[in-house]
Amino acid sequence: MKKFTTMLLVIVLTAVSLATSALAGEVSITAAADLQYAMKDIIAAFEARNPGDKVNVVFGSSGKALSQIENGAPYDIFFSADIGYPQKLKKSGAAISEPKPYAIGRIVLWATKRSGIDVNKGINALFDPKVKKIAIANPLHAPYGRIAQEVMEHYKVYDKVKSKVVLGENIQQTAQFIQSGAADIGFVAYSLALSQTMSKEGNYFLLPATAHKEIIQGYVLLKPAAKNATAAKFEKFTASSEARTIFKRYGFVLPNE
Repeated sequence: MKKFTTMLLVIVLTAVSLATSALAGEVSITAAADLQYAMKDIIAAFEARNPGDKVNVVFGSSGKALSQIENGAPYDIFFSADIGYPQKLKKSGAAISEPKPYAIGRIVLWATKRSGIDVNKGINALFDPKVKKIAIANPLHAPYGRIAQEVMEHYKVYDKVKSKVVLGENIQQTAQFIQSGAADIGFVAYSLALSQTMSKEGNYFLLPATAHKEIIQGYVLLKPAAKNATAAKFEKFTASSEARTIFKRYGFVLPNE
């Protein structure tokens, strides 16, 4: 009887395990570098609520992600820092859903505390004698790089400081340039400046939204997601109140708010 009970328990546990495996799945996403911290928190919350599901994420510049997708990279979802990129994929047929905005970003001037640069001077901080290098993301493929240049042009200082500008591949690398001392000050995403690491290391000045075009960030489901139920589940979760709270924690303005 004991042997039968043991065998029955093994069968039940195996069945439960198989059922869990059948329900669990993986989703592969590519996300803008300004989501480095917010998306990791969202993924952790999603996986905690969906045991067995796994979200694999690659962070980088939105322009480079667009190029990778156009060349066949098998991502399920693309979270871009510029909704224009998902719109291009929809037009080309690489996306299977309509592009949707998930957040509106903000940009800041950021410097380390040890630099002694007063970022509260706003754009005038760029003219501090201690500023030898100014970091921005590459405007050719990073939306926040384009916005940084746009801000400097808005204040009519770009021509005066462009010789000091150094380019990061994406907004995360741009932040690393300033953190490491390779640049003295720079333009980074508000969402990065609010992270635990960067808030301890430096100070930021939130640039007025009127100094640049609205940073509408959007996402789209890609062809590989068509047969991936986990991708649909994760998409739904990113619109949940829990995910929206995380986005707001990192300084994002949410659509319709």
